[in-house]
Amino acid sequence: MKARIIALGNEAAGDDGAAILAARQLEGEFTVTIAGRPGARLLELLDPLEPLEPPADSGPTILVDVTRSGRSPGTIVSLPLASIAEAAIASAQMSSHGFGPSETLRLGAALGRPLPPGRFVGVEGWRFEIGQPLSPPLAAALDDLVAAIRSAAADSNSGSSACTKAASSES
Repeated sequence: MKARIIALGNEAAGDDGAAILAARQLEGEFTVTIAGRPGARLLELLDPLEPLEPPADSGPTILVDVTRSGRSPGTIVSLPLASIAEAAIASAQMSSHGFGPSETLRLGAALGRPLPPGRFVGVEGWRFEIGQPLSPPLAAALDDLVAAIRSAAADSNSGSSACTKAASSES
């Protein structure tokens, strides 16, 4: 079973493109969807084949995004998909988007849509200006983000607990 990677973000907006850049490095190894900023359309991307029941032979889904949670730029977080749905109620917005994955998964739960097996992998962003490149902390964390996505794909069916890793170099 091949994991599905769904990358969110905007490559033209500084750090907001980090998830997309990381996912592109994994094309061929996984099924990669570059989703941009899908909003509620993320529900369709999470289960494009059968909206009411994920296919039995499908691999895990790894949702990748840049976060704004107040952590140090470049910090990587990995959570079960169900945990980010709960984050929409328990805390401030976790995504760099207006209607992000937490809010979308909450909407899906309210509509009775099951989550596919999988994880959310995020990296804390810093700069989000249009036309800017990745900030130094995000550029330094890109290899760690790719490794975290691979790890999440391998561990997603084990129900592992949340983990957070600070990038090795911050500015």
